[in-house]
Amino acid sequence: MARTTVDVDADALAAARTVLGPGSLSATVNAALREVARRSVLIDFDVERDIDGSPAEVEAGREEHKPAQPE
Repeated sequence: MARTTVDVDADALAAARTVLGPGSLSATVNAALREVARRSVLIDFDVERDIDGSPAEVEAGREEHKPAQPE
């Protein structure tokens, strides 16, 4: 894990702790970062395609919504 120094918005930290539960500043920030990453994966989730679709439909839909890779 990388160690870094950041300025943290105290109000945002308090709000995150309300949602994520009490914990250290590091635990709260790491949990919030994981949640943002999880949401980015789910943003294009389509129930009909990803649950009710055939494996080929699921793969085709995911390829269609795949984010561009940085160069």
